[in-house]
Amino acid sequence: MLSLRQIETVRAVLLTGSITGAARMLNVSPPSVSRMLRHAESVVGMAFFERTRNGFIPRPEIDELLHDLEAVHDGILRVNRRLSAAQRPVGGRLAVGVSPGLGVSLAPRAIAAMQHEMPDAEISFDVLHREEFAPQLLLQTVDLAMAIFDVDDPRIEGVPLAEGRLMCLVPADHRLASAEAISVHDLRDENLIGFNHQQFQQAMIERIARDAGVSLTPMLRVRLTVSAFFMVASGIGVALLDSFTVTKAPSDRVKAIPLREEARFTLRMFHARDLPLSRIAEAFLRHVKSVLA
Repeated sequence: MLSLRQIETVRAVLLTGSITGAARMLNVSPPSVSRMLRHAESVVGMAFFERTRNGFIPRPEIDELLHDLEAVHDGILRVNRRLSAAQRPVGGRLAVGVSPGLGVSLAPRAIAAMQHEMPDAEISFDVLHREEFAPQLLLQTVDLAMAIFDVDDPRIEGVPLAEGRLMCLVPADHRLASAEAISVHDLRDENLIGFNHQQFQQAMIERIARDAGVSLTPMLRVRLTVSAFFMVASGIGVALLDSFTVTKAPSDRVKAIPLREEARFTLRMFHARDLPLSRIAEAFLRHVKSVLA
């Protein structure tokens, strides 16, 4: 079995085509590269290169390994970056994913608060759909992911943050805009903006309407909660959205009014169960809780 140093040596010779070039890349002496390469070949029991006057020509078997060698090299760089970030007293890198509605409300406020405290933090932010949560967390494409639905995977840990409810979003000049609460019965003759059948939000809306004995058929279906939000803001109709999406939403063209029927759900922060949270991830979690308070 080759060591990481031997793999790096083989990669360097493969990329540069010479011992001297590999030595410059690795910042070591040419004799050190030669010794390491010979030792690696003896471990495997085969020569990696044909030695010619024009340089080191990789054997076909080794040439095919370039992709794997690059993957190992990228992995080493990623480990070193993470270790470097962990040593910084403040700042670091954090990748956050959220369900679409949270991307226009809760998440921006938490990120703004965090950047005020940790201006050196490098944050990447993405909107994820339900089927993307587990793969993105397990592949470490994102460190944390936040949603109002559950992620059904034993390898994913969900931290409950707060309880939410459904709100009715109406245009600011709508006849129901001054109501203290709205029932699904009030929406029977409204232009309802709904969601695709397979989505979490639509399943919840249909259950509430069914329990109340009301038929609510959307006149328009969208995939994203943010699309529903701006459809309402444009005066097209009304929508039932989660309280985290619409509370303190940046628009004076809509009103968010509590739905009278009971519809509760839990906001959770998800992370890979076997990976401890970094200091910057813990800081982000703290800021989300602060915004929710």
